[in-house]
Amino acid sequence: MISLSLLMLLSSTGVVASPTETIAPALQEPTEMRGIWLSRFGWRTQEELVTAVNEITQSGFNAIFFQVRGTFDAFYQSSLEPWSDRLSGNLGQDPGWDPLQTVLTIAHANNVEVHAWMNTFPIWRGEEFPNSQGVIHPLQRHPNWIVSDQDGSVMPLNPIYIFADPSIPSVRSHVAEVAQELTNRYDVDGIHLDYIRFPDPEYGDPEVAHSQIEATVAAVKEAINVPLSAAVWGIHTNRWGWERVSQGHQDYYQDSVAFMQRELVDAIAPMIYWPVTDLPGERLDFSTLASDHVQRRGNASVWTGISAELSYEDVAECIRASRRIGAQGFVIFDYTQIKENMERLKRELF
Repeated sequence: MISLSLLMLLSSTGVVASPTETIAPALQEPTEMRGIWLSRFGWRTQEELVTAVNEITQSGFNAIFFQVRGTFDAFYQSSLEPWSDRLSGNLGQDPGWDPLQTVLTIAHANNVEVHAWMNTFPIWRGEEFPNSQGVIHPLQRHPNWIVSDQDGSVMPLNPIYIFADPSIPSVRSHVAEVAQELTNRYDVDGIHLDYIRFPDPEYGDPEVAHSQIEATVAAVKEAINVPLSAAVWGIHTNRWGWERVSQGHQDYYQDSVAFMQRELVDAIAPMIYWPVTDLPGERLDFSTLASDHVQRRGNASVWTGISAELSYEDVAECIRASRRIGAQGFVIFDYTQIKENMERLKRELF
């Protein structure tokens, strides 16, 4: 149900919607994924979010990866996790509007997909434990969910991210329940997992860590009725002898090749946040890494993750390289960094 306040806001921004209007269906099988990540840090108010989605839908993108979960909190109506404190200043306080539904209403009216982007294992950030009103934050109920290192020391509270422990079955089942609730309550076009990994090699048992991550992905896949994708490390395994690089498989126990070949996901978005190098195969060459993922994709799609921190020319060349290599599309990180060049992308590459 669309609220009157949302109808008024959409009308004031030029988007026409009404309870009796037939909303055009979201794209089911785009010939090329042209996605953009819209982070929870890219807007503050409902008006800013509406502006962002309107700009995206008019710029040639056909999918928005909208962040609905940061640290076991919610940017949508949830019975499992509290409203994010970024919406009202207070964890768990109902902001009086629904960010996810706002995005869905505008995007679907413009034939643009919406994939619900979830941070999977980051459970909190800050020097103190959460204290929510309304729905209790999971960490308040389960302080034992924090991951421990291989010596048994619990990951300390910090201002970046504290991770939940993928080795705990109730953590894995909770993640799946959150994804299921999202797909049951909202007409999302996909679930998109981020941080589907351990925080670094000192956390997690190397003998079983990969299977624990894959078990989480499998549980989510089983729980939902829409496509599942995952943002994954740009380098699966350093097969080129490059110096000073981190690897998803060895350093974070994330086997994105297994995700694809075991058909646990429908697509991956490897975060290849480096440019195409002057000489093919140089350290962190975008083309080399994109090709490596594409060659091992099985039946899954590969949407190359491209960083908008690069120059416009580098972003454009990464898109061209993705097409040459045979990727099924790309996703750009993120809206705030590419918005000044979205019209140019539409004109020159879309």
